[in-house]
Amino acid sequence: MSELILIGGLDTRHRDRVRAFCLQSQCALYAEPLSGLREDPQLEPLLIRNERMLSRGNFGSVIRIGSVPTLRYWRDLDSLSIHVTHFSDWPFPGMTRGEVRPLSTLSPLGGERAGVRGLIAEDREKYAAVQKVLDEEPHSELAMIRALSLRIPPGARIFLGNSLPIREWDLAATREPRGFTIEANRGANGIDGQLSTFFGWCRGENNWCIVGDLTAIYDANAPWVVPQLDAKFEIVIVNNGGGRIFERVASLRRMDPTVRERLVENSHRLRFDAWAKMWGLRIQELLPDAAASRRAWEKYDAIWS
Repeated sequence: MSELILIGGLDTRHRDRVRAFCLQSQCALYAEPLSGLREDPQLEPLLIRNERMLSRGNFGSVIRIGSVPTLRYWRDLDSLSIHVTHFSDWPFPGMTRGEVRPLSTLSPLGGERAGVRGLIAEDREKYAAVQKVLDEEPHSELAMIRALSLRIPPGARIFLGNSLPIREWDLAATREPRGFTIEANRGANGIDGQLSTFFGWCRGENNWCIVGDLTAIYDANAPWVVPQLDAKFEIVIVNNGGGRIFERVASLRRMDPTVRERLVENSHRLRFDAWAKMWGLRIQELLPDAAASRRAWEKYDAIWS
C-alpha cells in the first residue's frame, strides 16, 4: 500500500514548503483548487486529476495538508480503515479521528512510493475520456465551466460558491497554469452570504465570482455595497433552474423526481437580467442545456463503471 497526499485550501505562505514536501516524498497527490497547487507544473507528474481515482488507489495512509477538503473521498475516509495524518493551521481534523500537527513540522518521506506511476497513467487515460465527454456535450454545464475557465484572463482572482461550482470547477476547469487565485466560502450554511463575501474579497481589476442560481437568490441584496467598491469584477451565475447538486446525491435519487424538484432542488424558471439592471450590474448568465448536462453526467459515470 502507498500514501496519498491530499491538499485542501492552503495559504500562499505555505505553498513553497508543501511543494517541496510533495516533490521529496514522491507520493500520489490530489490538490483541490483552493490549494493553489492544482495546476502546478512541478507537481504535474504526481497530480491525480480525477477524484474518482482516489478510491482505486489502495492507499494505506492519507496525509491531509491545509483546510478540510470538500471532495467526496474525504467524507468516505470516515468509514475506511485508512490512517490519516493532518497538517494544518486549523486546530480541528474535520473528521472523527486524527491529530492535527503544525504545517511547520512537515518532513519528507523520501523515495518513490509503490504504484504511483501506474495510478497516474490510468488517471491520465480517464482524464482524456472525460475531456472527450465535454467535447461531445458542449452545451452541458460541465463543458460550460471548462470553457469559462479558459476564457477568464490569466492572473484572475476567482471566487467559487457554493457547493456545485466548487466541485464542477475541480472536475472540469482547465489544468493549464494560468495563475488563478481561487477562494470559496464553504460550510454547513454555505449558501448564505456568498455574494457579500465576494464583494468584501474583491480588490484590483480582475475579480470573478462564479455562483449558482439559488446561491445568488439567497444573497440578492448584496450588491448594495457595489458603489463603495474600488474594484472591478465579473459575476457569472450558473442558472440551471435549481439546486442541481441534489440530483447527484445517491440517497435522493430514490425520491420521486417531481417531489425532489419541488421540495429539495427548488426548481424555478427565473432569469437574472432584471436583478442585474436593478443594481446596475453587468452579469454573465450561463444557461446549460438540461438534457446535455444529463447526458454528460451519464457518460461521465459510465467512464467509472
